[in-house]
Amino acid sequence: MSASATSKLALEGGDPVRSTILPYGRQTIDADDQAAVLEVLRSSYITRGPRVQAFEQALADYCGVPYAVAFTSATAGLHASMVLVGIKALKRVLVPAITFTATANAVRYVEGEVVFGDLRSDTLNLNEKLLDTYGHLDAIVCVDYAGQACAYDEFKSYCQSKKIPLIADAAHSLGGSYKNKKVGSLADINVLSFHPVKSITSGEGGAVLVWNERDAKFLRQFRNHGNTPEIRPGYYEQEFLGFNYHFTEMQAALGGSQLKKLDSFVARREEIAKSYNERLSRFDWLERPKVLAENKSAYHLYPIRLNLNRLSVDRDKFLEALRAENVYAQVHYIPVYWQPYYQQLGYSRGLCPVAEAEYASELSLPIFPSMNEMDIEDVVRALDKLGSHFLKK
Repeated sequence: MSASATSKLALEGGDPVRSTILPYGRQTIDADDQAAVLEVLRSSYITRGPRVQAFEQALADYCGVPYAVAFTSATAGLHASMVLVGIKALKRVLVPAITFTATANAVRYVEGEVVFGDLRSDTLNLNEKLLDTYGHLDAIVCVDYAGQACAYDEFKSYCQSKKIPLIADAAHSLGGSYKNKKVGSLADINVLSFHPVKSITSGEGGAVLVWNERDAKFLRQFRNHGNTPEIRPGYYEQEFLGFNYHFTEMQAALGGSQLKKLDSFVARREEIAKSYNERLSRFDWLERPKVLAENKSAYHLYPIRLNLNRLSVDRDKFLEALRAENVYAQVHYIPVYWQPYYQQLGYSRGLCPVAEAEYASELSLPIFPSMNEMDIEDVVRALDKLGSHFLKK
């Protein structure tokens, strides 16, 4: 009998596997990052200066897209994207049922109708085989769940046939690729996130990558209240209603420094995922994430799915017990239309059965570049301990 089988769960008063909390994600900041931000603080510009433009150009060059426009967040970038493609009242936009609420909220900001789509059971991405079941659509937003790209060839073909825009919510997947094409270049409009737990961070922040100057000009103006650049000294015009979504010079400095390390960050995430894959293979009561051969995942998340038929507890109790061991796994995500706001709009449970089934069993294990081998081993030991206690006899 293993030590895990005889040791008392921390949830029941036993000693936890770890003495300190291991979060599911964490930023990786080094001296170069700190120096880049400090240099800005000592300079003449802390916003609307040259570093924002330099970061945007470096990001566009990395992804292989002509234009990148930085925003305060990916949410702001999604909002701007909806306005850019003309979403408004009575316009219908398909988004996956499992995503952060911001994906759907951006449609609602412009009074559009959210159409929730069900998932593939292997990747947990939007299921491209169901596209003909949703009726008329005015746009599609794909979300690269956990860092793995969607089936973009199929989505692009469908959108081209219907003459509607395809938007990639690539908040999870910067540094990944689809059929050797980099994330950020896979859709008509590509939205990235620089939240601290993402592939790179600028504290908060996001960007929208587009293919033509007209769209880039609109996005720059939208983040600047709808104002034009100076037409002549001291004179500009507001041409439409925009927002203050400016990216600061400090964010650009940090983001630019982080971008230089993006490939090494993703490589380390891949190493951790490989280690998990090997060490968790002995647990037949959980399913490891599947990455398709055509994809390189950025491994923003490492989502496992519990085989609840083999366990004596549900996912929520399992998560509670895991956190008691100081392994702070997370759930990604509650089906968006289960949220009270969307329930009030008339959405009902049962709408996307695959998404709902996956939500009931999903847990995201810790994964971030600065994790060490002992951190990985602690996660495996905690899972072993819980499995020994909760596995049905």
